[in-house]
Amino acid sequence: MPQKEKRKQVTLSLYNDDIRRLEEACARTNSTKSEYIRFVLHFLVPQALPDHMFWELMNELYTIHDKIKTNAGNEAVILSACKELEEWILKFQAKSTSPWKVG
Repeated sequence: MPQKEKRKQVTLSLYNDDIRRLEEACARTNSTKSEYIRFVLHFLVPQALPDHMFWELMNELYTIHDKIKTNAGNEAVILSACKELEEWILKFQAKSTSPWKVG
């Protein structure tokens, strides 16, 4: 059984401006410097976290969806549309929060 790979510490030299940019990027994406650099090494660019308004609007959308679904009864067309909406919401959230592949 292979041993679990251990992380190793490395030293990285950056100019002050680069350090500032890295710290700003980490703050926008809610990641540590190590996490951010690991993403970049895998040709992934972390997206900035959506702001408070994004999540408020998503909650409104879920509330509207729930009201429609609750009042749909046994209407197959409406329930099918609700299922499509659920899938779209999940896809939209993933696209809005997942890192971008750049390589």
